[in-house]
Amino acid sequence: MTKGVVLVVDDEAQIRDILGFYLKRAGYQVLLAEDGRKALDEMDKLQPDLILSDLRMPELAGDELCRIVKGKPETRDIYFVLVSAMDGSSSKIGGLNLGADDMITKPFHAQEVMAKVESAFRLIAMQKEIKRQNQELMRFQERMTAELSLAARLQIGLLPSIPGQAAGIRYTHRYLPAEGIGGDIYTILPAVDGGVALLIADVSGHGVTAALISAMVKTFFEAQVRQGGNPLTWAQAMNRDLTRSTLSEQFATAFLAHLEPSSNTMRYVVAGHDAPMRITQGARGGSLKPELLPGKGFMLGIDEDLPFTEQSCPFEVGDRMILFTDGLVEVEREDRTLLGHDGLVQVCAELPRDAEGAADHIVDKVRRFNDPMAFVDDVTLVVMDRV
Repeated sequence: MTKGVVLVVDDEAQIRDILGFYLKRAGYQVLLAEDGRKALDEMDKLQPDLILSDLRMPELAGDELCRIVKGKPETRDIYFVLVSAMDGSSSKIGGLNLGADDMITKPFHAQEVMAKVESAFRLIAMQKEIKRQNQELMRFQERMTAELSLAARLQIGLLPSIPGQAAGIRYTHRYLPAEGIGGDIYTILPAVDGGVALLIADVSGHGVTAALISAMVKTFFEAQVRQGGNPLTWAQAMNRDLTRSTLSEQFATAFLAHLEPSSNTMRYVVAGHDAPMRITQGARGGSLKPELLPGKGFMLGIDEDLPFTEQSCPFEVGDRMILFTDGLVEVEREDRTLLGHDGLVQVCAELPRDAEGAADHIVDKVRRFNDPMAFVDDVTLVVMDRV
């Protein structure tokens, strides 16, 4: 097995023979050409790894050959060494400016040329390895991009279809993951007693791991709702399930609620999450008086025995509820000013009557506050009207 292919281009047969002899003895495969034209013909048969070319030749000089070789994508990585009778640093700089990788001055010793060739092939080997690794990295990135795109589509599929309606509720959402796939999740589904169960949650971290845990949170919630019970028992059971199923540094904040249409009452548990905003008769639009629901609590998944508290609030026909994850209120301007809950209350003080228009209005206002910065955290917004 040869160490590589070297093309020697020189109009002097003696130089070609001498260099060819030393190169073959060192284990290289050698191609010979008397000028640039013949060199291109040889390259059509077999592409060399390195070209040793005289600068001055009657047919297609070395500098023109160098321009041709370096100008083509399929040959530009060939290591090109110009051999010139011109002495001095200026001539060497001129040769390198032509695109050559190195330059040898005539007269030369064969040992000098062989040392240059050995050094060049070490560089060629490193370049090939870097190229191979880059190709592997590109293929890996393509696979990861495709898999993340599929995961993002699957995650979108976990969200309720919008606009949607359940018993006594009409809703829509805006889901804006910071990295294409995130840790926010929400769901609205019928409860066994004829009411409506709803969840909005935010898992620590971003990316695939957070998305996987958010799917677990949704699954745990749906399983509890199917068994009946109330937000307090749901939160307690979900906390146990998450604590046993995730690592110690992984947790989720959540707001769990149950709407009883007959009594116009919403019972809920705040588990380390931002409590929603209730707007009395907010579905009518216009000037409004938003108020944040009271409630605090521990996050899910930290400790099995953490206590949770259930509360209730009226949710009558015509009222509007704004549910959100902290990515919506923790947007920060370049001057370090946070929107915060007070800022969101101001944004929601005047909303369109239509839930879709209200959701767009809120996102647009928050984006304008945050301009030109992008959202750095996952953002989920749910606008829910009592009908």
